[in-house]
Amino acid sequence: MNKSKLFKLSVAGFVFVSILGTLSHFVYEWSNYNIITAPFVPVNESIWEHLKLLFFPYIIWAVIQYYLMKKEKGLIISKAIGSLAGMATIVIFFYTYSGISCKSIDILNILSFFIGIAVAFVCDNYFIKSSKLKNTGADCAGVVLIIITAALFFIFTFAPPFTPLFKDPISSTYGI
Repeated sequence: MNKSKLFKLSVAGFVFVSILGTLSHFVYEWSNYNIITAPFVPVNESIWEHLKLLFFPYIIWAVIQYYLMKKEKGLIISKAIGSLAGMATIVIFFYTYSGISCKSIDILNILSFFIGIAVAFVCDNYFIKSSKLKNTGADCAGVVLIIITAALFFIFTFAPPFTPLFKDPISSTYGI
């Protein structure tokens, strides 16, 4: 793997995910609350729903990168791990700062999104460059992880658990 090409693709991916994720924040409202958009974009202001801002644009980029890198082995599992690391970063960042400050601060929420994207790409780059995950079985596991994560977004959009992660802090509601 050409490290220079990987770096350029990661920078392009960071920009792609940042722009598409930011725009995704408004799609549900722009679509006049169309139920078809709901599983893919935030339907409320909960932390869980905002993880979609990273996940779906990142997976779209992963597909693009997969073909640009000529179906490099280990890329799918690397992207799956990267997406989970990025989303975990957002959750950890939010609960750490809001636990300390006892409030949600919009600029820090936005910052956590961009930090989460950066962590996702740093993490996936590490694994793409590593030889540890360069086998077909690992990529199959990556596909399964992505499908499970997407399925959870679909399910929990319509039937979320009643825990703080899924609670809209503005309306005190869950899901749609």
